[in-house]
Amino acid sequence: MSLFDKLRRSIRNNRPDLDAEIQSHLQMSATDHASRGADAKSAGEAARREFGNVALVQQTTRDQRPFAAALDDLAQDLRYALRTLRKNPAFTLVAILTLALGIGANTAVFSVIDSVILRPLPFAHADRLVWFNGKFPLSDLADVSPPDFLDYRASNQTFDRLVAMNNDPSPSNLSGDRSQQVLVSIVTGGFFETLGITPTIGRDFTPSDEQFEIPQSAILGHGIWMRAFGSDPSIVGKTIRLDGTSVTVVGVLPADVPLLSEAQIWEPTPMRNPGMQHRRGHFFKMIGLRKPGVTQAQAAADMDSIAERLSHQYPDTNQGWSLRQRPLAEVLIGPVRPAMLLIAGAVGLLLLIACGNVANLLLARSTARRREFAVRGALGASRGRMIRQTLTESIVLALAGGTLGILGAIWLVRLLRAIGPSNLPRLNEIEVDTTVLLFTAGISLLTGLIFGLIPALQSSGRAFTDALKASTRNTASGSQRRVGSVLVVCQVAMSLTLLVGAGLLLKSFWRLTQVNPGFQTTHIVTAALGLNIPAYTEEAKRFRFWQEFETRAVALPGLESIAATSELPLNGEHNDSSFYIEGHTYAPSEFDDANFREVSNGYFATMRIPVLSGRGFTGQDTANSTGVVVINEAFANQYFKNQNPIGKHLRLASATKPDIEIIGVVGNIHHDSLSESRAPEMYVPFGQDPTAQMHIVVRAAANPENLAAALKEIVTGLDKDESLSDFRTLDAIRDASVAQPRFSTQLLGTFAALALILAAVGLYGLMAYSVTQRISEIGIRVALGASRANILSLILKRGSLLALCGIAVGLVASLALSRLLSSLLFAVRPTDPITFSTVSAVLAAVALTASYIPAHRATRVDPNISLRHE
Repeated sequence: MSLFDKLRRSIRNNRPDLDAEIQSHLQMSATDHASRGADAKSAGEAARREFGNVALVQQTTRDQRPFAAALDDLAQDLRYALRTLRKNPAFTLVAILTLALGIGANTAVFSVIDSVILRPLPFAHADRLVWFNGKFPLSDLADVSPPDFLDYRASNQTFDRLVAMNNDPSPSNLSGDRSQQVLVSIVTGGFFETLGITPTIGRDFTPSDEQFEIPQSAILGHGIWMRAFGSDPSIVGKTIRLDGTSVTVVGVLPADVPLLSEAQIWEPTPMRNPGMQHRRGHFFKMIGLRKPGVTQAQAAADMDSIAERLSHQYPDTNQGWSLRQRPLAEVLIGPVRPAMLLIAGAVGLLLLIACGNVANLLLARSTARRREFAVRGALGASRGRMIRQTLTESIVLALAGGTLGILGAIWLVRLLRAIGPSNLPRLNEIEVDTTVLLFTAGISLLTGLIFGLIPALQSSGRAFTDALKASTRNTASGSQRRVGSVLVVCQVAMSLTLLVGAGLLLKSFWRLTQVNPGFQTTHIVTAALGLNIPAYTEEAKRFRFWQEFETRAVALPGLESIAATSELPLNGEHNDSSFYIEGHTYAPSEFDDANFREVSNGYFATMRIPVLSGRGFTGQDTANSTGVVVINEAFANQYFKNQNPIGKHLRLASATKPDIEIIGVVGNIHHDSLSESRAPEMYVPFGQDPTAQMHIVVRAAANPENLAAALKEIVTGLDKDESLSDFRTLDAIRDASVAQPRFSTQLLGTFAALALILAAVGLYGLMAYSVTQRISEIGIRVALGASRANILSLILKRGSLLALCGIAVGLVASLALSRLLSSLLFAVRPTDPITFSTVSAVLAAVALTASYIPAHRATRVDPNISLRHE
């Protein structure tokens, strides 16, 4: 039966494999003509004469059923692609694994970016929520005082609601069958309603809940409700005891509610408390919900007018003060956005490097298919048809790599959630959801087009006459070799860019870890202690409790020293106080400001903070003695430059003893973070200003964690309603303070290492393929007397040239892009020459090794065998 007869029968039977049979038959016929010695032109003409009516019948049939024909073509292309890839399992496996690496990394990182940055905040009307900071000459990141908040809430015209919360949750004792410490925050009425959070049981706070000196009600977090109260559905209306005071539970929050605090229990702000009446007491964080249609500029003008009125009404406290407004999303997400976008760019480069590898594989493979494409072209196949078939194979590879990449991404997301820093916003929300899967599908298709288009254009664009005239050996064309070289140069350049970024972050992180915090962290364990306010309202009682606790604790075996502080270094706690220097003149509402700490007598010795001049605190510094203060070196340099501060007097805005004398100067410490400059600090003795909330610091000879149980027993022995909580070593606190830069460095370093491996594999593959293509040439050179050193130099020269070109391009790109890292670097310049030179040397060495292996193989070519094949 002739092919034309088969064609007509296939049309009648509506066979979907018609095109495959036609192409196979035509290719076999043309190849047969060529093998019998006919030139390419006559072979093509003979095929056309024999099957002249085939194309006409095909086209007529497709015109009659265009949509069905398109589906048939797609199905045929898919079947052919799968069959072709199945015949080359090694190539298929390598390509899929390479793509899975790039796509999986991008999927995992996108899931982080989608959850942390792109996804709207899980609050109602998140786009209208605004965060406020107080602005005054010393800072534009201050908090707001309670009286100012009340004025802003009552007078503004542009916000539906204004609410506030205290700056940090404080530990409190929850009494019960077993007392425990919990974190408590105070908030104003309507706080949860403003965020769009509805209690699952009970109600939100109202302004009427604020009208007390001591909170009378509480809202439980979902976790503490389950653990401490057994998920009691009738808990609303019952009383619980916090710090010895009975409060009524009015609500329970839903599970996994996204809040702005780590608090477990919430209380209303006691606006009638004397501590809430001071306009100098700036400790409220304020949030507003703009009215619909109100712009940020209109809201800012409204609040500025109120601030201006307050500055005239209260010149001693409010002159020069105003408010700074920022979207709530910027406050919560802004600090981590640069690092996340940097990592996203890194995995994007990693995917491009993977695409370059697979594109080079396809270019090499297309050489073996030259005759196939040539025969198709000779028989009338259009270039577009051949490009479509080749792209189909690429997209099939990309989708397979994407599918495998999703599995890897799921594992990687779990790992990121496990090792991610606790201060990464919305860490627990990171997951591979529908949005991420759609992203993976899209990036897989795009990847298939990226790495498949260049080989498709190269393969389909060759003259079929040259291909049919070629010898049985498949040799790469000059353009194919040039394209492959360009791809390798780009891979090396992108790898260098990634390595430079990782190197800068690594050096920055190393220098951060080498910072001397100003105190010793080894062999110290810390714990939180919050005394019940009603039972310990009097400062004398607080001081006696601490004295008795200290006396019993120092008797513990292995304990070297013990002390207490109101704020723990590197723990995210901040407290400052305004003051006036005796003899200085201040304008209305003007003052000086410094960090403020209340510490016990042994604090400096326990923390190994050196006393530089004067003295530290002793047992003589009590409530009955003259008020004293110890300042740090930064305080002395800023406010008493070229003077001896010892004996000078300060007047504190709020303290038990407002007039205090400077008795000593101690060394600077890094309190807020290791990367921040050392700020002015002042310390007052616990004996003169005992706080109810404190951190215990215990130095032991070894394994201070072993003292935790004994310390707890001492506290409960002194008062069964008190307890210690949050036991941590100071080393762990220091490690946690650098968790964010460590996380960024680890991720970028990992991706840079993978990029280096992929670039080395790409260069190795290109050089190995080049050696294979030049076997005959190498054999002839050896036969004519070329030494192994000559052959080795010949191959290495090309590999080295490609690597050097890639390094040169990468250095230019790195110099341009490294400046984007400046905000993430500590004590390292974005153009650090040591990092650039070291990374370039490492990449050059890896590239030379990748080129040496195929070059060494070339030196072992037997000229007799290579010439016999030729």
